[in-house]
Amino acid sequence: MKNIILYGAPAAGKGTQCELLVEKFGYVHISMGQLFRDLDDSTEFNRDIHEKISKGILIDDKATSLLLEQKLGEIKDKPVVLDGFPRTLNQAKILESFFNNYIVINIEVEEDVALKRVLGRLTCDKCGKIYNIYSEEMAPKNENLCDNCNIELSSRSDDNAESFKTRFNIYLNNVKDVLDYYDEKKVLYIVKSCESKEDTFNSIEKILKEMNIW
Repeated sequence: MKNIILYGAPAAGKGTQCELLVEKFGYVHISMGQLFRDLDDSTEFNRDIHEKISKGILIDDKATSLLLEQKLGEIKDKPVVLDGFPRTLNQAKILESFFNNYIVINIEVEEDVALKRVLGRLTCDKCGKIYNIYSEEMAPKNENLCDNCNIELSSRSDDNAESFKTRFNIYLNNVKDVLDYYDEKKVLYIVKSCESKEDTFNSIEKILKEMNIW
């Protein structure tokens, strides 16, 4: 059973597809961004991380890899779907030392589509479900309330136009090197981010079935 790295630009739909992989196949979802957002504000180091995230700035490789490696160590005998790491070629090489037996699925999305998703994205702080007010398929049934928990939804600190531009530029500056690295390893697969999350998931599921992963 292979692990999965979901790669793509900000708002490509990685988190949403991770939710579907968890629901259908029992993967454990690790979101690098969420690991950082879950850190409390008890130390200056943590506060500095939160400030960088809100501005769309990359956290240094050492801190990121140590946190991820610790989280992976807590998971036993279950396949993992990872998003938010790696973002650079150096991070991809670091990941090799403690994460293996994986495929990489790159979700392609246009910049204008991604920006609209960012500006409409809402999340439940309790269950983690992702919503989007600009998508009929993903909008909450009741305005600004989680369908599952009935609590008020919130926006991520980095879900704003300025932060998005920073993050998207980081993606553009690194995507070729990262994808070339995984293509050379023959573990890379490409899907298009569709308007319907189910259509995107069908493409991912097709890859898994063709590889006899499920």
